[in-house]
Amino acid sequence: MSGLLVKIIPLDLAATLSPGILALALVLLGSQFRPKLRTLALFLGTLITAIALAFLGLNLGQAAPSEIHPTLVSAILDLILGAFFIYFGIRTLLMKERQTQSEKNQKPQLAKWFIIGLIISITNFDAVFLLFAASKEVGGSGVNELSKIILLFVNILFFTLPSLLPLIFYLIAPNFAGRILTKVNQFVLKYSKYLIFILFVIFGIYFIYRGLKFF
Repeated sequence: MSGLLVKIIPLDLAATLSPGILALALVLLGSQFRPKLRTLALFLGTLITAIALAFLGLNLGQAAPSEIHPTLVSAILDLILGAFFIYFGIRTLLMKERQTQSEKNQKPQLAKWFIIGLIISITNFDAVFLLFAASKEVGGSGVNELSKIILLFVNILFFTLPSLLPLIFYLIAPNFAGRILTKVNQFVLKYSKYLIFILFVIFGIYFIYRGLKFF
């Protein structure tokens, strides 16, 4: 299990680099109108997305367990995954920064923030592919079912951290959390695309190499 953790933790850590979700959570927590409930609704939207993606990756990993006995299907999946990693890494480096919606234009309804959480998570392709890849690694491994559940929970936890962590800090220490998270947000917004580019290229090369080894 420790060897599998070494594989998935870098993927999970990279999945937390979601500046759009983090910035949106900070904007909601800084508002005067139901900040905790709206941020919770945002988190639940990202959580549902994470659960669905994690189980999809798990099932595909179990259908094509590249770690146990590489097959043509698992090799093709690895090649496709590697190509997507490199593509989205380059795309992230070249794309312009997304602008966070201003607070005055935001809707207070919790259902809408839940839907926004779903949409922004699904369209956050960088984190989506990282979570998918990490869950596929878990599904294709030889660890027991309990270990798979624990590792899948770890994958989901890291994916939701950009919306969950600010909420937890805010509940524990609102004033201190506001100052710290604002600085973290500024750093992530400034450098995240370069970090994502480097990590995605590394992961892309790794999956392509593993896929090519079958042939």
